[in-house]
Amino acid sequence: MNTHTFKILAALALLFCVYLLVGCGRSDAPQAPATAQPAAQAETPAEHARKHLDPLYRCPMHPQVTSDKPGNCPICGMTLVLVEPTEPDAAEAAAPAGAAGAAVKLSAPAVQNLGVRTVEATAGALGREVEVPGTVRFDERGLVQVRVRSEGHVEALAVRAVGERVRRGQVLFEIHGPMLEAAQGEYAAALRLGDQALIEASAARLAALGLGRADIERVRKGGSPATRIAVRAPQDGVVAELMLREGAMITPDMTAMVIAATDRMWVVAEVPEALADAVHAGAAATLKFASLPGESFNARVGEVLPEFNEMSRTLRARLEIDNADGRLKAGMLARVRLDAPRGAEAVLVPVEAVIRTGKADRVIVALGDGHFAPRAVVVGRDDGEQIAVLQGLAAGERVVVAGQFMLDSESQVRSSLERLGGEAP
Repeated sequence: MNTHTFKILAALALLFCVYLLVGCGRSDAPQAPATAQPAAQAETPAEHARKHLDPLYRCPMHPQVTSDKPGNCPICGMTLVLVEPTEPDAAEAAAPAGAAGAAVKLSAPAVQNLGVRTVEATAGALGREVEVPGTVRFDERGLVQVRVRSEGHVEALAVRAVGERVRRGQVLFEIHGPMLEAAQGEYAAALRLGDQALIEASAARLAALGLGRADIERVRKGGSPATRIAVRAPQDGVVAELMLREGAMITPDMTAMVIAATDRMWVVAEVPEALADAVHAGAAATLKFASLPGESFNARVGEVLPEFNEMSRTLRARLEIDNADGRLKAGMLARVRLDAPRGAEAVLVPVEAVIRTGKADRVIVALGDGHFAPRAVVVGRDDGEQIAVLQGLAAGERVVVAGQFMLDSESQVRSSLERLGGEAP
């Protein structure tokens, strides 16, 4: 066999080998995507991100503080806790209706480190008692103004400060004026003339100017005319307002002072807006005062004012209380316990379990095995410790009362990742 023939046979053998290789590649080619392609389609961008995210450390007390390495919170000094990325499983996929975010799964050590604590929602009605603050005030129906009937100068002022106690009939001050002297001179002249009609008219004028019967009788008998008119207290009480001083000029259109009776007082209770429907006129109440430890007083709501205080957003209720012994003073603070109507049956949870965002309310529900999910709820009134859930939660379910803000923050992050992956939150 010559060299030329050998080269031809070698080339044919090489072509045959190439043919076999190409044929095998074409027969195997359709099978490779069949095994690799489904795996590529099964992993969404969100799942891929979970697998390749850098470690995330977060403060249990301040969820906004995060780091990619261990350390301490710059706000409170607590040790940052590793947030473990987990793949969604059946519990997350089976999130209950009304979920307000993605479910979160924590390992048992993470639950312990974060201090997550849950309680069971119970069925019941809020208690009947509502405790609110109150302030002792004068009963405005017992306020009396002191005025004069003729103008003059104030002399012999006996009451010089607000808060002084006075008795009925006590001389408060005296006034001296030319009008009084002129009226007494007219009365004396009428007596000398003997004109009965003029005498009666002059006497009536003296009485209208505030001159007492004894002073009028003294002038009738020929005595010296009174130079001053004594102004007396119309009732027992304390001086609530004082608008004159010694030597001041006073006229009938001026209020000299205001005397407040103290045998009955008001306690004005400030009822929060959320509890306004629990207060009504005639409701019984129990009052306690810090200055009278160990004692309680019974009272009733006399009137519920028809408007809210715009500054404090509270409704004012007036309670009437006897104070014959004078132990209660205006301005004292009171704790008012009102007997409110018992509320309707509802699902009750602790107040701290509800996360209020301004737009909606939600709770973090424990699904079991370290799974937690936020859920939108509709809440009613609360008594300071428990709050009624009207919609979104059933009795027997467990809600988070410690660590709920951390879980809610993590849920919102997961929801954002799922949106980036094109999946429903």
